[in-house]
Amino acid sequence: MKEDLIYYRTCVCNINYHMVWSVKYRRKILNSEIEEYLKELVQQIAEDKGFTVH
Repeated sequence: MKEDLIYYRTCVCNINYHMVWSVKYRRKILNSEIEEYLKELVQQIAEDKGFTVH
C-alpha cells in the first residue's frame, strides 16, 4: 500500500476509483471490441490528465 502513494512537494496522496458500467435492463453490450475501445479511451484520458490506471 505504501508503494502506491504519490508524493508531491506539499502533500502525499493515493486516490482510487472503481467504475461500474450499468446499462438499461442489464443488457450485455460490452463485447470484446467495445471493452478494448473503452480501455484505450480511459488510458488516453488518464495520460492527458496525468493519472495512472491500474
